[in-house]
Amino acid sequence: MKSFVYKLPQESQKNNFIFNMIGSLTNALVSLVLMIVVSYVTGDAVAGVFSIAYSTAQMMYTICVFEMRNIQVTDAKREFSFEHIAMFRLITIAITWIFFAVFVVVRRFERDTILIMIAITIYMTFSALSDLFQGNLHRNGYLSIAGKSLACQVLLMAVAFSSTLIITKNLLYAVAVMPIAVIIWIFVYDVPYNNNFAAFRPRFDLKTQKNMFLCALPLFLASFLHQYIFNSPKYAIELTLNKIEQAHYGYLVMPVFVINLLSLFVFRPQLITLSSDWVSGNIKSFKKMVVKLYLWVVLVTVAALLGGYLLGIPVLELLYNTNLSDKRSIFMVLLLSGGFSAASTLTLTLFTTMRKQVLCLVAYGVTTAFALVAPDIMTKKWGLMGAALSYLCEMVLLFAVMFVLFVININRGVKNEGV
Repeated sequence: MKSFVYKLPQESQKNNFIFNMIGSLTNALVSLVLMIVVSYVTGDAVAGVFSIAYSTAQMMYTICVFEMRNIQVTDAKREFSFEHIAMFRLITIAITWIFFAVFVVVRRFERDTILIMIAITIYMTFSALSDLFQGNLHRNGYLSIAGKSLACQVLLMAVAFSSTLIITKNLLYAVAVMPIAVIIWIFVYDVPYNNNFAAFRPRFDLKTQKNMFLCALPLFLASFLHQYIFNSPKYAIELTLNKIEQAHYGYLVMPVFVINLLSLFVFRPQLITLSSDWVSGNIKSFKKMVVKLYLWVVLVTVAALLGGYLLGIPVLELLYNTNLSDKRSIFMVLLLSGGFSAASTLTLTLFTTMRKQVLCLVAYGVTTAFALVAPDIMTKKWGLMGAALSYLCEMVLLFAVMFVLFVININRGVKNEGV
């Protein structure tokens, strides 16, 4: 596969920032766009099925990637080769499908919902392979190419999905074309650029695979549990309420996910700098960047709350062709949750650069214990507002525990000169 190679453009920090932002924005907005198309073409009930299926497939995606992207990019000592990371990705994809089979049986989803989940999870599987190539480009200084790949891949999938749904009016047919789009993109774009640095030749070495697993495990568990926590109100709604209310919650919670992803396009370009500062013991520079990143999260959250209060519900009603006029308070609770979610994601990223991600499991363990019980109780008692409040409580709890641990460890880093 190394015979087909595209010429690399000149490296540019400006292009890295711009195209990473474009990729992140496109990825952040795609689920919103897909939900809009589904709601207009098929109605709220089918949109409810799509919402729970897409969210579950995203949770499966976290198993596929096993959070190796941040490990891959911040691997300043080059401990793991691309060939070993590629093999690791194939292993985690296999594990994903085993877990998926068990999960759908335990949750007892309806047959049609399971079929939709399977198709979207296949798409997520190949997206994880694309992420493997994007991560290698990022590590070698070409985040701009990775950003372009993410944006174009997502756009291609969205066009294929939307066109199929509009023509056939059948959700299963529409989700079936999603994997085809990403497979085409991998071979047309990702592989030729990645071949400048390494061919896709997965290589297995037990010791290396074990080291990667142990390095990524705490971060993966944190990410997976974060995704489960995000989905827990939806699973509570699935048990307690109906498909239309599931769709309404999906419409209202979508901007929350967008806030988190909008923050990523600022986080990712700083990963290499943060990692270098921490490894070299430049704690002052590290702390300065950390403050800027947290301020960015606050700014995005405040802007989202103001915009959401003034325009959120009318815009969502227009986008989804439905009535949400009595749900403004629920929407505001969810937007505030999004701010705490983004702050938690940032803190997790910071722990990764410090290679202390195992400490995040304390926060996620506490929050998951809460998420296993509270959403069902609160949703049953207060309906959609209960689901929204349960998510806010989860995010506040997660960030509070994580931030306390971060402050303790950054102070230790100062005392030990970053070692």
